Amino acid sequence: MENESLTEFFRAQTHLFIRQIKNWGEILVGVEAKNKYEVSDVSGAKHGFILEKGSGILGFIIRLIARSHRPLDVRVYDSKQQEILRYERPFYFFFSTAYLYDTKDQIVGTVDQKFGILKKRYEITDNLGSVRGRIESGFFKFFQFEIEDIRGQKIGEVKKKWGGLLKEAFTDNDTFGLSMEESLETSTKALLFAAAISIDFDYFEDNQGGGSPIGIFD
Repeated sequence: MENESLTEFFRAQTHLFIRQIKNWGEILVGVEAKNKYEVSDVSGAKHGFILEKGSGILGFIIRLIARSHRPLDVRVYDSKQQEILRYERPFYFFFSTAYLYDTKDQIVGTVDQKFGILKKRYEITDNLGSVRGRIESGFFKFFQFEIEDIRGQKIGEVKKKWGGLLKEAFTDNDTFGLSMEESLETSTKALLFAAAISIDFDYFEDNQGGGSPIGIFD
């Protein structure tokens, strides 16, 4: 499934930082348009970006009603503006399932949100259905999601707040970070990256309902 651009995007990367970019219209009226994120590496250099596709009046209405439960078509680009991954998540009521594809429309794997009592749980599987990672974050660990392999070994982590590393970049809640074991395969790193996207959309996007009937499922 790997291509040169995808391999280069994740090669030797242990930390990637993702910051949501908001335009002034969203800030002034409080209504978010399509999401766009800037991806930086551990040195703070621009590494790529993430863009939610879809626009127009129909897209706006769906977004207004379904909010964080809405269907998503998200693209990941490298610093040369080459598309390297496509992330798709259908509409859902209770638990999200996201599908990750490469540029040849071959599935890389899925990120499934699971039921958990006082836990935030995800299962990350590859294109053959094999589990590459699991997340079981305590209910009160609001900003920390550790990722373990099937042996229980930590292979990554998604955090909304970082203590020291690039601390100056984390002055608001629109930035989060992903850490990964450097030795992981490119496909596994891509799936952990997709898990970070899922976590942000599922837990940190403005999803309080705002009068939407879908808000009762948050």
